[in-house]
Amino acid sequence: MQDSSRTTSPDIIFELKNVSKFYDGRKVVDNISLQLPRGHWIGILGESGSGKSTILQIAARYLDAEEGSVFLDGDQLGAVSAQLIKGHPDIKLVHQEYHLFPNQTVRENISYPIRLERDEIIRERTAELIDLAGLKEVENKKTRFLSGGEKQRTSIATALAELPKLLLLDETFAHLDGLNRSRLTRLFQILKLRENQSCIFVTHAPTEAMDWAESLLILRQGRVVQTGAPVEIYEHPADAYVAELTGNVNWLTEDQSRFIRPEKVRTSTRQPVSSHLTGTVRHSHFRGIHWEYSCELENGLHWVVYRVRNDLKPGQKIYLRYAEKDVRGFGA
Repeated sequence: MQDSSRTTSPDIIFELKNVSKFYDGRKVVDNISLQLPRGHWIGILGESGSGKSTILQIAARYLDAEEGSVFLDGDQLGAVSAQLIKGHPDIKLVHQEYHLFPNQTVRENISYPIRLERDEIIRERTAELIDLAGLKEVENKKTRFLSGGEKQRTSIATALAELPKLLLLDETFAHLDGLNRSRLTRLFQILKLRENQSCIFVTHAPTEAMDWAESLLILRQGRVVQTGAPVEIYEHPADAYVAELTGNVNWLTEDQSRFIRPEKVRTSTRQPVSSHLTGTVRHSHFRGIHWEYSCELENGLHWVVYRVRNDLKPGQKIYLRYAEKDVRGFGA
């Protein structure tokens, strides 16, 4: 007789089944299910208050759900309320708040989870993680003297000292500058390729979600509104909320039923022969690899367009064209 407490596929390292959570009688996580294949990364994307961090707390075994089940490596996990110590030894959650020993060095923090191993293993694993996380220059510095980016990388390295079956990341880039974002991105790429680490991360930043995840779970008010590969969700969002959450959108209609992404719009300062829209430049923003221009169309709609050159000025007229095949809509 098959054990109903086990998941059906050995390729699934972690699973939530029909999980719901209530606060003060309000359902903040509503019937969430997900399956994480071994070695894959799932991103949970949603606006503030959508239930992202609550799901991670349930996954990390710090919080019980009122409904549903949690599985790790095929085995159903028991209630958190029945545990002497919250959490799970094979699941590591990295918070925004770092949770380091402030009066210990970077090296001491990273080696602490494996302190009972042989000295040789401790030295090799700690040195490897210091190198991976780019912490060589600060390895002997007490963590209370580190920058935010150094603390975040130390937190991740510490979580990985004893390689977990499941790594959970809670808004990892929330307070980091561009340089430390790049360093963490490189670290995560190494984790995915070399360590075959399984991970669930939550974020409100679409670029992070698109960059790291094999699949995305889009939340709104505690409910899943769409799941799938990042490119599929970006190209074919389920509704206006998902479309705007995952990138800039140019609406073709006031009822927001049809849209086109800015990168699909061709721009010109000279009036083309073929059909076009006419707009007026209102604002410009430098985005590193291109300039982003906000335009007001003659029909009153507001669009965003991209150009590689900074050659448009506020008040200047601009002509916009697009292919009908690039227009997206919702429903049937």
